[in-house]
Amino acid sequence: MKEQLRDEEGKVFFEMEYWANQNLIYCNWIAEFIPVNQVKQGALQMLEGLKTHPTPFLLNDNRQVTGVWDEANDWIASFWIPEAIKLGLRKFAHIYPEDLYARLSAQFMQQNSEKVADLDTFEMKLFKNDQEEALGWLLSFVETDSSE
Repeated sequence: MKEQLRDEEGKVFFEMEYWANQNLIYCNWIAEFIPVNQVKQGALQMLEGLKTHPTPFLLNDNRQVTGVWDEANDWIASFWIPEAIKLGLRKFAHIYPEDLYARLSAQFMQQNSEKVADLDTFEMKLFKNDQEEALGWLLSFVETDSSE
């Protein structure tokens, strides 16, 4: 079942669903210049998803995001990543769009994750506008880690 979050105008800015066949959570962000409070709302929803569907794999799709959102990156690094790891997240595939600012925000998020996470147990990988490649990367671990 797809869960959605809406902004104050009723427009969907975040969708999340558990893909049971692949044992992963898929998150789709839809926003232009997404404000910090919406990033936090979506990220907290992701944590709820990890509680409901414990899985080490998350596919975070930002192809429909434009503009910078890096104001949320300190919170993501200091709060969200440690909490997600506590809930069992091990592989985080992040798809970023062609938009320069969204790419820079994604790269900043990845750099922050490397500062706070044990790289032996958590890995974030960026993918430029390519869901198939990101999903393939995650599924390579799903197949080998099916006992988890």
